[in-house]
Amino acid sequence: MVIAWHDAAFTLPDAVLTPDIMQNVLAKFHLQHQLKDTWTQDEQKILEKLFFASEEEMKGSETKTVDVKNEAMLKQQEETMA
Repeated sequence: MVIAWHDAAFTLPDAVLTPDIMQNVLAKFHLQHQLKDTWTQDEQKILEKLFFASEEEMKGSETKTVDVKNEAMLKQQEETMA
């Protein structure tokens, strides 16, 4: 999270970390955890394969569509951060 605070501060022209920026990053982390809690077992297995699979394994994997609830939560996050 500290790295996320650093990155958020350095995207601004004056590069100053403020309490508001810290709160926004923290809210983003909370929302990401809520999103992860909604994943089904199948979705978790797919993501594990994406993160830990070799390139050869990835070539044979099927493409899955993004779940509607994940899209809704990401949209909510974007609206909250705006």
